[in-house]
Formats: sequence, structure tokens, C-alpha cells
Amino acid sequence: MKKVFLVDDEVNIREGIKNSLDWENNGLFFCGSASDGEVALPLIEKHQPDIVITDIKMPFMDGLELSRILRSRFPSIKIIILSGHDEFDYAREAMRIQITEYCLKPVSSQDLQEILSRVVSQINLEEIKNKRLYDLESQALQNKSESRDKYLYDLCEGTYTSSEAIKKASNLNLSMISSYYYIVIVEATSESYSMDWIENEFNCVRFSRKLKESIFIMMGETKELLEQESELIRKRLISYEEDHLENSLIFGIGGVESRIRGIALSFAEADEEKNYSSIIHKYNSKETDRDIESKKALYQFKRKDLIHFLKTGQLCDINQFARSYSAYLEDANNRSPFITYYFLMDFTITITHYLKEFEMAKLEVMQKINTLEMKASWIRKYQDVLTYMEDMLEITLASRESVIGKNGSIIQKVKEYIHENYHNQQLSLQHAAEEVNVNASYLSHLFSQETGHTLIEYLTTTRINCAKELLKTTNSKTYEIANLVGYSDSHYFCRTFKKVTGMTTRQFKNQSSSNISV
Repeated sequence: MKKVFLVDDEVNIREGIKNSLDWENNGLFFCGSASDGEVALPLIEKHQPDIVITDIKMPFMDGLELSRILRSRFPSIKIIILSGHDEFDYAREAMRIQITEYCLKPVSSQDLQEILSRVVSQINLEEIKNKRLYDLESQALQNKSESRDKYLYDLCEGTYTSSEAIKKASNLNLSMISSYYYIVIVEATSESYSMDWIENEFNCVRFSRKLKESIFIMMGETKELLEQESELIRKRLISYEEDHLENSLIFGIGGVESRIRGIALSFAEADEEKNYSSIIHKYNSKETDRDIESKKALYQFKRKDLIHFLKTGQLCDINQFARSYSAYLEDANNRSPFITYYFLMDFTITITHYLKEFEMAKLEVMQKINTLEMKASWIRKYQDVLTYMEDMLEITLASRESVIGKNGSIIQKVKEYIHENYHNQQLSLQHAAEEVNVNASYLSHLFSQETGHTLIEYLTTTRINCAKELLKTTNSKTYEIANLVGYSDSHYFCRTFKKVTGMTTRQFKNQSSSNISV
């Protein structure tokens, strides 16, 4: 049985709900009630309910404040808010806290019973999902042999050198040799949606890291063809989302990269885009029928463009970007209050997530963001939309510029880490990102921007320079030097050495010996 706790300042409502529902026959147990959030907290901690039903307006501690505390202390508890206030501010805050259900008073016993049934079903599904995940994780820990999915995930994480990746793929009967690659990650909230069409229509390898999510490593011979292909896949996923809003998709698509080592870069980009989409999806999960058309309008805006501007845009380009990104709203026919509100919420949440992800969400910055956000629900005119966007972007880009000095420190730490660990054959972009506690995609972009070289190019140069020193100062064999500088495959090391220096290892050693003799 699922335990239910009720919080409402009106005694007759508490008694009415308690006495009007057939708790036991519906698999529920009414474990207690309280008159406000402050009184409720110790009782909730004592009874550990699965579901809390709370009024939104109460003395001492209201339902929203109680919900915030429950989200922090008891994240598994499902919260149902009963509100007598049909206002944007309350609904918006409920979305932010990720309330399970939000309904307006008066609510009949039948309606409340249906709401509770939905919530119980959600709890049961999550319990099944968690059990499956636990079983899968336990099984993976017990199985020490290399599995197909583990190899593909490690490949996406940048664990392998190119030669190692190809060898392991061959051992697993996987064809991974291609000129270009990119990653597609799709998570469906409905089990009825099949992603088989991607696998059936395109050259790719598919695997999963969790339930309802599929990761596709896409392959092809030309960059142009794969870029067209990725845009086609994006349009089809968006088209499905527009037509089936009740069965949402969360997805991310990475850029096209050459060489098998580029898979990790594309994966980091795809995963980042999916994470942003997931955040937006959670905040917009409470919808009414009249919200559906408003949500469809969000597909007119490419959130990926906004994320890119947040990373690379300049203050002088803010006005131009704001107009371009919001051009759909310039037509008054497309600018209903709902569409404008959803757009601004999506825009604001994306910025907030960006600031938090890259550790720029300082107190004074977030206070400015929150002050601006309070105006969003009242905006109707297009010029006010532009002003809001420009103010938000100025705050964000100014914050980004303020951490440029910190970025320099990050790059220096990464360089030091590479010089200390270049001999580690498993060294990758992901490992370096974990060392300095930043996102791999962000580190890749930052390193390239600050140094003019990719992190992998810098690692390769470091290894080859160390190899040159060993060739000049020792009598070690080529395969021994290859191992010492981080290459498990001596043939691959020799090819890389010649590509970087223009000479074979033998020619370099002979030249060095000749210079010493002279």
C-alpha cells in the first residue's frame, strides 16, 4: 500500500478528503494530516509517506515552501498541489519545483481518486524501472568480460586509442571503420515509440546505457552526407514530438567528426544537448489542453543555437541574435500570451542550466536572473520580448567573461595533467575533463579556443616530443618507446611519429646520432 499524507489549513477539507475516499480498496493508506507545512514536516519525516497532498496557500509555511523542502529532503515523495489560485506565478513555481500533479479547487472525490491512481501508477513504474536498473547494474558488475554495450559506451567516452577501438570492435564482430561519425541519443517516455527506423534506414550501431534510451553511432563516407542525414533525423524526431506531445521524446545530436576518436567529441555534444532538453521537458511537464499549441511553437526555436551563442557569442551581437532567435514571435499572429510565456520560460531555463553547468551561477548573478524572470509572465509586446532576452544575455555573457581568468587556470591544469599522465594509454578527453571538474564538450571547445589546438592534438604532440627525447638519449627499441609514451600499438605509434615529424623513428635516430658525432 502507498501511504498518503494531507496538508491543508481548513479542517473541513482535511476531514472531507479523509472520509470521502475508499483508501484501502485503492491500495492506499491515509497515514496522517496537518494544518500547515511547518507542522507537517516532522510528521512526514516520521510516517515517510509515498504521496503528499498539500494546499498551496496556508499560514506559517505554505504549500510551495513545503514542496521545496520535500524535494530537497525526500526527493522520492510525489507531491500533489491543490490550489484555489489559477495564476501563472503559482503554476510556474510548481513546474520549477517539479510537482507531480497540480489541480485547482474545488476537486471532487472522484477526480482526486483518479489523480491518486495516476500517481500510484507512476510510482509503480518507477519502482519497476529502478529494480530493472539495479538488476542490470548488478549483472554488469558480476560480468567481468567485455560486453558489446560496455565497449560502445567506453568508445563514446573516449577510453580507447584508434587502434585499440578497431581491434576490440573486430573481436566483438562490430564494423566500426568509417571516414566520418556522429552521435544520436534518443530517450522516449512512451514504450510504444520505436526507434528502429534509425537503425533500419541508416548505417549505424545502436546500444543503450539505460532503459528507454538508445544511442546511435552513425557512420558515413562524406561529411556533407552525414550533416544532411543528421538534419533529416532531427526533423523527423521533432515532427513526431509535435504530433505526439503526450509521448515526449528527449534527444541530442552531435556534430560530424572525422576518425574514430572523434566519436567522443560528438557524443559529448549530443549528451549535452539531450541534458538541456531534459531540463526543459521536466519544467514543462505540467500541461493543459490549451497549452499544447503553445508548446508546439517551441519547435520553431533551435535551442542548440542558443547554447552555442551562450558559449561563443559576443556582447555586440546580442541584439542581432535575440532578433534572429525570436523571429517567429515578431508576427503578432504567432504571439499569444501562452506562446510568449513558454518561449521565455524555455529561454530562461536554458540560460539558468548553462550558468549552473559551467559554475557561473553565483548568488548575485542568479538574483539578477530571478528579478528579470518575475516579469516574464506579463510580457506581451515583441519589443518587450527582445528587451528581456537582451538583458538576460548581457548578464550571462558578462558572467562568462568574468571567468576567463579561471579558464586560463583550467587550461594550465589540463596541460600539467597531460604532461604527468601522457604515458597512460587510456588517457582521454573525458579523463582530463573529470580531472578539472568540467563538461567534456565544454573543455574541448575551451581548449581549442584558448590554444588553437584540440586536446588530442596537444596530447599527441606531447607524446611524440617525449618519444623524440627517448630516441635521442636511450637505446630502447621502438615498441618499448611506444609503450613508454602511451601507445599500445607500435605500428600506430610509428605512423603517428612520421605524420608529426616527417621522418621514421629510424631516420630520426640516425639524424640525431649524426648531429652528436659532428
